[in-house]
Amino acid sequence: MISKTKVHINNIDGLRAISCIGIIAMHILANSNYSAAEGWMKNTFIPSLTLLVYLFMMISGFGMSMGYYESFKNHTVDFNVFYKRRYKKILPFFSLLIFLDIVITRSGEHLIQGLAELTMVFGLLPNNQLDVVGVAWFLGVVFLFYMLFPFFVFLCWTKKRAWVSFIISIILNVACANYFYTSKFVISGFSNRHTLLYCSPFLILGELIYLYHFDILEFLSKLKIGVVIPITITVFFYISLFFNAKQNFSNNAVDLETIIVFGSWLSYAIGTKQNNYFLSNKVMKYLSSISMEMYLAQMFVFDALKKIGVLYLFGRGYLSYTLTLCMTILGLIIFIETYKIIIKLFK
Repeated sequence: MISKTKVHINNIDGLRAISCIGIIAMHILANSNYSAAEGWMKNTFIPSLTLLVYLFMMISGFGMSMGYYESFKNHTVDFNVFYKRRYKKILPFFSLLIFLDIVITRSGEHLIQGLAELTMVFGLLPNNQLDVVGVAWFLGVVFLFYMLFPFFVFLCWTKKRAWVSFIISIILNVACANYFYTSKFVISGFSNRHTLLYCSPFLILGELIYLYHFDILEFLSKLKIGVVIPITITVFFYISLFFNAKQNFSNNAVDLETIIVFGSWLSYAIGTKQNNYFLSNKVMKYLSSISMEMYLAQMFVFDALKKIGVLYLFGRGYLSYTLTLCMTILGLIIFIETYKIIIKLFK
């Protein structure tokens, strides 16, 4: 039998790091003009990396459950400490980015939006699509999940109730995409995934996987090549995209498939041996530890590279694109480590 002891699951570090790099790669392509990356690669595969935000959400659902599910269920959690930790973890670095954005733009609108974002409850706005640190919509959704986590524990109080909640969340996801988030209710350009209700299946699935994580560990520990399962599912996912002949990838069209793909990868990460060579190593652990900061600051560093004119040093092919990705990641590491040093000096 597998010992039911709570431990840090090292393999999730790899998933978090890969997700962060994939999202950065997608944003670089979306905000540049690399002509060589045409066809299926440019129109489907790289844009599909935007779906990795859902893997981030699943990991958040699983991680929060790993850390606090039992405490909330047993009424032993300190609410003051719980919410202070959420703010302490996110707000200092996020505040710096908001400040830099307002200084750079010198916009009154950005000042108003930045002040709203500093509260960390901007996910409650009717349209969580602000211009200040544009990728921060993800924080708006996830922090709202933190706020409502006691309710999510209630939704997943038992495995049976968790399944019912998960199925209902999928139904609501479909209803949002096809009815509630249409022109009948929302303005043009409204983004489905910027709302908690739409993203709830991914967060609840993280909790559901937590409830079954010992069973998953027990099952996958008996398989020598458990990685074949998520790889096979992922291959079929991209084959379906290829044969659907999508000229332009739409991140709102494959939510059910995404649930299966990322659910299989998260299950594999928690069910395989703790020190998987690819997912659990020093590089992955380090990138995972700064993944949130990298995600939030990515466009600042990329825009800086664009302004100094180094995006197309070797033309507009894959070499320049790869070099830009590497420079962006390196720039993010330097920026974040400099921030850490300054914070230590202030302390």
